[in-house]
Amino acid sequence: MKSESSPSPKSRADVVVIGAGAVGAATARAFAVAGASVVVLDKAPQIGGGCSYANAGILAPDHVGPLATPALLREAPVQMLRRPPAVRVRPARGLGGWLAGLTASAAPGRSNPATARLQYLAHASTQLHIDLAAQGLNPTLRKSGALDVYLKQPRGANADAALTAAELRIIEPALTQAAAGFKKNDEWTLESRTFVKSMLDDARQHGAEVRYSTEIQRFGRDQHGRIQTVETDQGTVATGHVVLAGGLESSELSAQLGLNLPIRGGRGYVIDIAAPPEALQIPVRLKEHRVVVTPLPDRVRVCGSIEFGNESRSADLARADRLLAVAAQAIPTLLDYPVMDRWAGERPCTRDGVPFIGATAASPNVSIAAGHGMWGLILAPITGDLLRDQALEGIEAPALEWLDPDRFTPQLRNRDVKRVS
Repeated sequence: MKSESSPSPKSRADVVVIGAGAVGAATARAFAVAGASVVVLDKAPQIGGGCSYANAGILAPDHVGPLATPALLREAPVQMLRRPPAVRVRPARGLGGWLAGLTASAAPGRSNPATARLQYLAHASTQLHIDLAAQGLNPTLRKSGALDVYLKQPRGANADAALTAAELRIIEPALTQAAAGFKKNDEWTLESRTFVKSMLDDARQHGAEVRYSTEIQRFGRDQHGRIQTVETDQGTVATGHVVLAGGLESSELSAQLGLNLPIRGGRGYVIDIAAPPEALQIPVRLKEHRVVVTPLPDRVRVCGSIEFGNESRSADLARADRLLAVAAQAIPTLLDYPVMDRWAGERPCTRDGVPFIGATAASPNVSIAAGHGMWGLILAPITGDLLRDQALEGIEAPALEWLDPDRFTPQLRNRDVKRVS
């Protein structure tokens, strides 16, 4: 499928958005609703070609943070030794330096401010999700709350406040094996592909065009570095502005502009169970194993794991079955239902665990929306709004300074040429 809109593809657009995942779809909608003519390009054959195909499906703004923190680094060796391991690292070219940068970013002086800033954005973006649902544009969003569950008695300052196993079973009767846990009230569930479809459908209603099965080949630039055309295997689109929102592909495409976006894949696994709605009422996070179990409208989803160094290797989907075995320790009835789907995808993770969002000095008419890691779904609406306001209104939100796409490209950091149009 090369297009899902007009039979006569546009040869020009005010904005070309590269990538039709959650972030790209929300960004395309934001520009289209503001009156810009938009073309969305994606190499996948249909919705969900990248990591927006499936995820935990939970909007939990208080859980959002950078990929590396002191607590997560302390926990990583334990998680690597678990069976199945929640964290895996395989040798790969360039991965050592990338991991060293990620480790350095976990210093409290860097990770604490990043956590606060990301959670601020996550709360604002969750409200945008709620607003979209009120407009009929986020059809699977529901306020569900969630349970953080421990199979062994937790330790720490808050352990005395934990709910008992009996109290947890009152909240979620399917949870038959647990030592203790905590109830989180202000969380929502949301199915990712439904969200993407809703954003793209509304963008089309405002004149946008979406083209799938389209490979980006090169950018045509003028003497000032502005992108004038986006050349693809399906033709060329002239444009006034480009948004790179293509996940891992954004790193390769940005290199054409002399921009370094150090993004690696953090592979996660998903297994969907054909369980009826009454099988599970509330999402459950099994904290020791970093496994999440989420009830969605037509299934129960089990997901987890993060693996680095696997981008060029095929996925071993048997690892998804092992996640199900872990989940069944707490929720045995999951094994009573057939498997609907198994999947693995690469979360686009940056070297400092913080997304790239905003204009770049590499080109006066390019914006970046990449490297959201595990937080693409929750941060998608705010990302689109930030880029739209910057590009169309010249509004430089404070967040855009610390999300600067040029922060790993020394020759660009101090150049005062970040003009957008």
